[in-house]
Amino acid sequence: MYVIRNDRNFDGTDLPGLEVIALPARDLRALVGGPGPAHTLPHNSYRRRVSAPLLRIRQSFPFLYLTDDGGPVYRWQAYREAVRLIETQGITTIFSSFRPWSDHLVARRLKRRYPRLHWIADFRDLHADPVRRDVWWPALQRWWARRVIATADEVWGVSEGQVAYLRQLNKKAAVRRNRLFSLPPATTAPQTERFTIVYTGSLYERLQSIRPLVTTLNTLVGRGHMRPTDIELVYRGKDAGLWAEWLTGLHPEIHCNTRAYVAPATAQKLQMEAQMLLLLNWSAPGYYGVLTAKLYDYLSAGRPILALVNGPDDPELRQIVEGTRSGRVYADGMSPEWLLGCYQSWREGNGKLPWSADLREIAQYLESQSVGSINRHGAEG
Repeated sequence: MYVIRNDRNFDGTDLPGLEVIALPARDLRALVGGPGPAHTLPHNSYRRRVSAPLLRIRQSFPFLYLTDDGGPVYRWQAYREAVRLIETQGITTIFSSFRPWSDHLVARRLKRRYPRLHWIADFRDLHADPVRRDVWWPALQRWWARRVIATADEVWGVSEGQVAYLRQLNKKAAVRRNRLFSLPPATTAPQTERFTIVYTGSLYERLQSIRPLVTTLNTLVGRGHMRPTDIELVYRGKDAGLWAEWLTGLHPEIHCNTRAYVAPATAQKLQMEAQMLLLLNWSAPGYYGVLTAKLYDYLSAGRPILALVNGPDDPELRQIVEGTRSGRVYADGMSPEWLLGCYQSWREGNGKLPWSADLREIAQYLESQSVGSINRHGAEG
């Protein structure tokens, strides 16, 4: 299996069995972005405040031909490498994933040159998302997107809720969930000095909300049901400034352990050693199924998941988290006091909270179907 992707110097290694062609990142993000492999700008920095209004135009047609991740240089190099592999290695299937659009644009060009290729167009996110509102002229964007993926043989989305929107672009859209690489242990019970609630990864301002957790912790501490010095909120990711802002008002004796970006292996270790894993999602009327890769990382860790949905109930998320006995889901207006029982069990267990999910149910989310010889364009966003 061959992979063509942008190289942003992330720590860690590629999955075994892949032949990776990493192309230098020479795009707008690399040129004007911040330090670090993701080139993101710190929350509330001057450059971020100035550039934020331009983000929607950067991801909108026709400007994205120049401004999207990868950019013209990456698309040209990726196309050249893909042609070489197709003609020398007998590639029959190409796989491209959004976001960014650059990968789909390369795949469309390859499909035009080699009509026999089987093209799978995958979407991890929605373009012209009706809730995120992250593009200009949504109707124009949907018209353009339909043209880009019109010749795709398959179109994949991560959830039923997402696919309902994707079918407006291509009637072939079908659900293909993120992959669960391995089952968690039958029982996990790490021992910690504090009751740790861990969140790893990106934060999305105005979409997610940690307020229900902060309010519940303050209430339980105020009632004497929890010792504030027993509790520790752990964050690892690029949005440490926003996380600290969200924790304003948290009881001052609750520990906050906040650091910036860490390597994926370190994040995975934190997840496996956590007493509770925090998942922050969002929804809207008629809009659900925001199933990120983080959810499947959490399932693999085998620790209890507290999922907070900023919006109405998300039936797909609830089915996965609660249907596998991996945790609980709380939508708007619901207080996550379930964590009190977990905390009490942790105290009674001398710093251990044994947890056993339903492995038979989780097993259905393992990736078991082959998609052929895949030539993958693009890195995970």
